[in-house]
Amino acid sequence: MKKREDIIQQFSTFLSLINDNKNFNFIWKSEIYLERNISFLIQSEPNAKEEYWARHFLKIIREFSKQELFEKKENLSISISSSEKLAEAHLCAYLQEACLWAARKSSQRFKFIQHKYPLEEYFQIANSAIYPPAKLLKNFNFDYHQTNIEGYTKTAVIRFISNTIYQKELEGKREKFSNYGLLKDLSKKEMQEALTIKGINQNRVSLYCLAWQCLEQIYQPNQRQGNRSLEIPSAECFQEIASLYNEQCNQLGFLEAPVSKDKIKEILEFCIQAARDYRTKHFLPLENYDNLTDSQHTALDNLIQKEEWQQVNSLVSSLFSAIPETGQIMLILWLGLNLTQTEMTVVLKNKYPEIQKQYQVARQLAKYNKILLKEFINESQKIYPEICLNEEKDIEIIKQSLDECLQVHCQQLCKYILDKITKEWQVKSKINVLKFKLIDKKIDGNFVDPILKVFPNINEINKILKEAFLYQLEIDMALPKDSLGLVSNKLADFVDEWLKDNFKKLKLGINNYVH
Repeated sequence: MKKREDIIQQFSTFLSLINDNKNFNFIWKSEIYLERNISFLIQSEPNAKEEYWARHFLKIIREFSKQELFEKKENLSISISSSEKLAEAHLCAYLQEACLWAARKSSQRFKFIQHKYPLEEYFQIANSAIYPPAKLLKNFNFDYHQTNIEGYTKTAVIRFISNTIYQKELEGKREKFSNYGLLKDLSKKEMQEALTIKGINQNRVSLYCLAWQCLEQIYQPNQRQGNRSLEIPSAECFQEIASLYNEQCNQLGFLEAPVSKDKIKEILEFCIQAARDYRTKHFLPLENYDNLTDSQHTALDNLIQKEEWQQVNSLVSSLFSAIPETGQIMLILWLGLNLTQTEMTVVLKNKYPEIQKQYQVARQLAKYNKILLKEFINESQKIYPEICLNEEKDIEIIKQSLDECLQVHCQQLCKYILDKITKEWQVKSKINVLKFKLIDKKIDGNFVDPILKVFPNINEINKILKEAFLYQLEIDMALPKDSLGLVSNKLADFVDEWLKDNFKKLKLGINNYVH
């Protein structure tokens, strides 16, 4: 989808969804009456930027809103002006890109939820947030020059989408789960968050999540019973869970005394309570989403919601490259591959003698995060000298933004490895196809279609990629052989996600070689 650069397009076109080969794509569609009106208006201010016109239309809307309130108070018939409707339509058109930005951001943020939503649904929710624009922008302050209307809208729409999703999720889960039915319903992300909110340290979170994962593996309900009304596991089942837990602790290097079936039951009951508290968490009511003040739009909103997003990403990449190799490897393992600190200890202890315990990993991560945050703020203020960081909350918001950028960067570095592996594989496949075409290849008297020999099925691709990915990571990070063996499940998860997005493209690339 091409970005709109022209003022006329920005205030007269809307995003429309089209179904293209079972995939939804966004295209721009023009409204003729808006195009004519904005074309006429800009003749009076030919050099005005989009922010000028966005504020111009918001002022019109507010003036008519005041008039309507007066008429309502005086019991007069309320008249809706065509000028007000035009201003609303122009402003909604301008905010289309802010809606799509918020939809994409929300799609990434809510990947973990049980009931996933497609991007087009997030976009529809975003569009419902901006109409009427007077409500969404109720507290926008024209005198606060550091905030622009698009940046303000992005923040407000993100919050609106979040509250909408939380409300849907909670309503969908209103029917009561049994205790163990609830544990079976949770995603890993939810379990981690629930335990963290309860205030236990990261090491205990890892251990409790491991107990929960052992429950997932051992306790399988029959189809008739289902998850929702699961009964408490039997004593024999708790013993199996405890045995698996103790075995996993040994393999992962947890310095934890073996647990009994009673202890594992106690741990799981704590997880149940954490999950109950988490599932009943409060959220901002939807009707209050417009109660935003400009003071909430701090340095982060002005920094990352500008069009210089690529410049920010480039800065993060540069700062990441400047830290020592130890820090780069640790951040890739942590943010890129989602390893826990305990798992990182297992991976790194043979390469770095000074890293033998989980707390040492935590200390190193804290050090590199502090360095990156300090440099990020210093460099950002050179790019945006108008930004003033006067409050502690501004620093915290910048930190959250940096964490997101670092995660994207580290995940991208891991994806580059898979891209490289598959490109090399495609080149080899092309050579094999050419060989097949040069000679008549027969098996049992039948000709063999080259693609059947060259392009394996999804399961074979998955297996090959996982092995190659593990091997290449150990080479790139200069890790001793088999260092990643005990966390191969995390690498497998990463490959699975990458394949979901790239399998069709991968298959198409090889098909092109064949044909």
